[in-house]
Amino acid sequence: MVKRTIELFMLIGAISAASNIYLFIPIYSDVAHALSITYREVVYSSTLFTLAYSFGLLSFGPLSELVSKKKVLVFGMAASCLLTLSISFSYSLASFYLFRSAQGFILGSFAPIAYAYCFDLFEQKRRTLVIAIINMGFLMAGIIGQLISSYLIERFDWKSVFYFFSLLYMFLALFSLLFLPSAPRTRMKRHSRLLFSPTLLKPAILAGLAVTFFTLMSFVAFYDGLSLRYAEETDALFYSKCIALAGTPLSLLCGKWMKRYQTKTMLFTCLFIMMCSFLLMLIPQQLMLITAFSLVFVSAIAVFIPTLITFIAEAAADQRSAAISLYSFLLLTGASIGPLVATFLSFHNILLFFSFLFGIAIFFLYVVTKT
Repeated sequence: MVKRTIELFMLIGAISAASNIYLFIPIYSDVAHALSITYREVVYSSTLFTLAYSFGLLSFGPLSELVSKKKVLVFGMAASCLLTLSISFSYSLASFYLFRSAQGFILGSFAPIAYAYCFDLFEQKRRTLVIAIINMGFLMAGIIGQLISSYLIERFDWKSVFYFFSLLYMFLALFSLLFLPSAPRTRMKRHSRLLFSPTLLKPAILAGLAVTFFTLMSFVAFYDGLSLRYAEETDALFYSKCIALAGTPLSLLCGKWMKRYQTKTMLFTCLFIMMCSFLLMLIPQQLMLITAFSLVFVSAIAVFIPTLITFIAEAAADQRSAAISLYSFLLLTGASIGPLVATFLSFHNILLFFSFLFGIAIFFLYVVTKT
């Protein structure tokens, strides 16, 4: 029962931490109007947040070797509560950027600590499921974050979004403090502290990391562009995202499928489906049909991300910790560029651009896995 509760905590924590990457998508215009800044300046705040988040991912993992994981998690959630609340009191562009960047850095504490907890508290068989649950939470956040902010902005104002998440982080901080068991501290071997090594220069790893860079970028840019393209159809857009959310639980089946199929086969299949779903979205103008193809895209990316992690980890061998750190950093760095792509490209061109990248990725992954 206790471990089931911890699993639920990990799922909610993953959703709440990563939701802040995406929750601005429906409220860019409202925040710009409230702070008397331009739309593009608000978009830049999402880029700053995600960059800070990616640096937080790299920083808090090593910190958990020196301080207990529970203390880092409690601190992270408590600080996130205060910083999230402070965003609602932003009085200028500079203060808005400062609070948003600080929030991103601190929220970056959750993922490395959560994964470390899995290795300390769960046996191998259960650990695989819990890691899949956390990954699913991060994927679900991409849509749930947008749904929450859309719902609240329709009924209240943009500040209510940050009040809600501030309360949620306070609840998670209290839960961590009162109910999470302390995990034993583990000392990392010296070679695993090195972020760069010759092993990481293998063609398969470099290709995998290159694909990682634009994976979440495509997701963020797609939903940014979709929200701009159908800005007048607020209710329809809301339900469109709800439908796409149904594709995220497929990540839980990834481990089962990888026992039946080769990792590279699953990568090629997912990339091909992602490319085709974007190309098919170029044909219809109706949001209903685009919603159907977006469900296919979200389902494919839900399977693709954990498969890509496995592909990189297997190629890195004893340097998998460093490779996964680089993977996490590049994944979020790419996501930070997604909003910028959406401001410079039309929705039509976003679909074309990433369809081309998915096609290039299939070619290069085929080359490096064939040799």
